[in-house]
Amino acid sequence: MVQEDHALAGKVAALGRRVKDLERVLTLGLIGGDNDAVIRQHTVLLNTLLGDSVLGNIMLGPFPSVVPPQIARKTDGSFYLGGTIGVYPTSGTFGISANVLYALPFHMAATPNLIDEIAIEVSTINVGGAGNVRLGIYDDDGSIYPGKLIKDAGTAITGLLGPHKITVNKSTPRGLKWLVAVFDVAVELRTTALLQSAGSWAMLGASASNLNTLLIGYQAAFTYAALPEIYPVGGTKQGSLPVIYLSFKAGGWS
Repeated sequence: MVQEDHALAGKVAALGRRVKDLERVLTLGLIGGDNDAVIRQHTVLLNTLLGDSVLGNIMLGPFPSVVPPQIARKTDGSFYLGGTIGVYPTSGTFGISANVLYALPFHMAATPNLIDEIAIEVSTINVGGAGNVRLGIYDDDGSIYPGKLIKDAGTAITGLLGPHKITVNKSTPRGLKWLVAVFDVAVELRTTALLQSAGSWAMLGASASNLNTLLIGYQAAFTYAALPEIYPVGGTKQGSLPVIYLSFKAGGWS
């Protein structure tokens, strides 16, 4: 009789554990409901537990699972601006300085991520305005600052009005990138610019000394040459920068 009581108690305890397990499963959404919603729910849970999206992406697919509409892009030759996310900002002209490496943020989506061309547009040329610009792309260093060079796209002349494009033909992982430009001619050249106004991506916040000054990107002293492997340290935050554009083509990876 005692042995039967122990056996029954064991079965009851096992059943209780199974009930608890079932309650946890139902709470997490493993049973019933939309499969995509379940995967998203578990992806969020996994990333919360890990504090890192990398493993969650490997196991359950990209997180977030849907490309935000602000960074949806086409591969038909259209160009997309750095320094803004899906919003056309109030633009103006910007008097560039020679030997300054300008850096503008650009969020790279998972797809498309095969960069076709990088470009600037020259809007005004005065006497003596002929010169060159070197364009390129840097990865973020993890602190919202340009880090390692992804692509030195080469040079284009700046002595003619209109768009100046350079072929890139480079695929890069999704995430924050930095589009850069350095010029060898000062003063007499003006380019289409992104200003600290409606539509700009002021991801660097507002100036502590003036909350009306929104900060978009960086500039750092750099003598005109091939782009450095690492973006120079000590770059200063800027509220107005020359616009740099990217276009995409089909293909690539993420």
